[in-house]
Amino acid sequence: MEYSQVMLEMLERIKVLENKVQVLEEKINNAPAPLSQATVQLDKVSAKYRGLAEYLLSSNETRVTLTYSQIEEILGFTLPDTARKFKQSYWANTETHSYASSWMAVGYKTRVDVERDTVTFIKNIF
Repeated sequence: MEYSQVMLEMLERIKVLENKVQVLEEKINNAPAPLSQATVQLDKVSAKYRGLAEYLLSSNETRVTLTYSQIEEILGFTLPDTARKFKQSYWANTETHSYASSWMAVGYKTRVDVERDTVTFIKNIF
């Protein structure tokens, strides 16, 4: 392949990448504003789990990873055995679990690391 052909192909690839970056930048710029305390639905969070909701809300982080011990410290009580025994289902992002509203009401979803016994709360930005 000639040098000029290689350069043309590289330029084409750069253009494709620039277009992809532009699309991503537009998504970020058009994303809804971060949830403020005024728009958060803390009234949907039970008093028992409100501490976790308030902690996440005040963190202003996109990702917050906590151990079970840290979560218990924030809540002020020991998590039920089911939180450790049925990790995936306990920390599921579902409205059928009242405690899930503690993170969902403030715009987060969870991911569980079953090996490390940690929960990562990820802010919905799109």
